Amino acid sequence: MKKMFITLVMALAFVGCGGGDSSSNKEQPAEKSEGIPELDRTDSIVGIDENANGVRDDIEAYINKNYSDEGQRKALFQYAKATQATLLVNASDIIAVKNANGQRSRGLHCISLKFNAEKGDENPGIAWEKIRSMTTNTKTRLKAYLNFSKALEGTSWALPKGDTCE
Repeated sequence: MKKMFITLVMALAFVGCGGGDSSSNKEQPAEKSEGIPELDRTDSIVGIDENANGVRDDIEAYINKNYSDEGQRKALFQYAKATQATLLVNASDIIAVKNANGQRSRGLHCISLKFNAEKGDENPGIAWEKIRSMTTNTKTRLKAYLNFSKALEGTSWALPKGDTCE
């Protein structure tokens, strides 16, 4: 059942990425409509990060535009940076994969600390899923993320405790 769910999620993600070769991504117009940010669709896994802070500029702009609470912005930024790093990790180096996953887990935990749906905040799961989806918005990036996820198969890790926010 779990494998069927993962397969379904991956299939939907590939459909969302357009399914064509990566060269066609350059020629597609940027998505623009209310609520949908203009996302970097370059062939690069890293994308455009002019200030070299580890978060693509389009994702950084989205966070800054849509989240006024400083703690929430910092939490999303921490997670975005960690998720971007998972795309670049050498999937055959299990130590590097686990370290990248640890950073990502700390970012996820930080988001869960800073977003309180019961007080009217966005659900933390929705917030981090938006960032993950934006980070893996091309076929190349999604494949890199899936390679990272596959490298984690059969591993285990502890959930972070305490304040994991940077």
